[in-house]
Amino acid sequence: MTLVWRQAMGSLTTCLIRAFVAGLVLSLAPLAALAEGSTPRCDLGNYDPAQRPDPEGTPTEVGVGVYVVQVDRVDNVDQSFRLDTFIRLSWRDPRLAAVVAAAGVSSCRFPLADVWEPRIILFNRREADFLLSDVVSVDREGHARFLQRGQSTMRSPMDLRDFPIDRQVLPVTLISVEYAPESVTLQFDETAASREEAMRIPGWEIHEEVMSSGVLEAQARDASAGGRRFARLDYEFHVSRELAYYTWRVVGPLTFIVLMSWAVFWIDPSNFGVQIGVASTTVLTLIAFLFSLNAILPTVSYLTRMDIFLFCSLGLALLAFGQAVQTAVLYSRDRQALALRLDRWARWLFPILFGVLHLAFWTG
Repeated sequence: MTLVWRQAMGSLTTCLIRAFVAGLVLSLAPLAALAEGSTPRCDLGNYDPAQRPDPEGTPTEVGVGVYVVQVDRVDNVDQSFRLDTFIRLSWRDPRLAAVVAAAGVSSCRFPLADVWEPRIILFNRREADFLLSDVVSVDREGHARFLQRGQSTMRSPMDLRDFPIDRQVLPVTLISVEYAPESVTLQFDETAASREEAMRIPGWEIHEEVMSSGVLEAQARDASAGGRRFARLDYEFHVSRELAYYTWRVVGPLTFIVLMSWAVFWIDPSNFGVQIGVASTTVLTLIAFLFSLNAILPTVSYLTRMDIFLFCSLGLALLAFGQAVQTAVLYSRDRQALALRLDRWARWLFPILFGVLHLAFWTG
């Protein structure tokens, strides 16, 4: 009796499960049909992606919108910076308007490789990671829009002669690698060109952002072969370096080391051993400090403002060492009065020279 009861209950459970699954399928069928109907099938037909939307003699206008999320890691040694940005390209293609209209929908999305596009690249990038799919959205009017987000390392040639009291330009240069200005013109889309409101560049102060369009001239090695011209667009950050880091980490410690070298002027020449020890220790300390700055100083072939300040400071320390040696020699030759007179002059002369050096460094 128990076995029969169990078999009956099992059959009933199986029937209930089958009924539930059948009802679920029937209920989802209309939704699946609706979803299939909401996905437009935009057939490009005989559309040629290699052909520009506009006829010869009429350049295709491409709007470029740049939204900067963050600029960071400005590298003095490598002369580069890190950029996180959205770039939006927009143009009009009447042929795609006909495709969208034929599909009976408000807009269509196409893979970038399947439609004409202006072939825009970041000209001064070293490396880049692109985060979004390469998809173009087109509306009934034929307005095509392409959006991409990139995290890139950008080349930024710098004139560092005034380092660290310098102003620099951090450029984002876009060019069309396939089309000359006669075929494609790049214009800034002011509705999309902006930056994160709270954005700041660590170690730098942003003064202004400059946007301009023009032409990139590329000359061939053989001048007789002529060159090529590319449509170009520049988005530049004009910045100046914040001095706090270099003041407290470089100029401040260096000043104290130089001041330490002047202790020899207050030590009696009879203690020439102490004088020489203090002076030589100061020079060696200063040299070791200069070597420690290699990681933050730019590697350029010319002298920067900071280089001149460092070498002049080292020169003053070496002069203090030489003065200590000179007074020791004078004292050993029984010319104590002259040795003491030289020490008194040095107590005034060296601070004046160092003050002039500081004035030239900060204002020159």
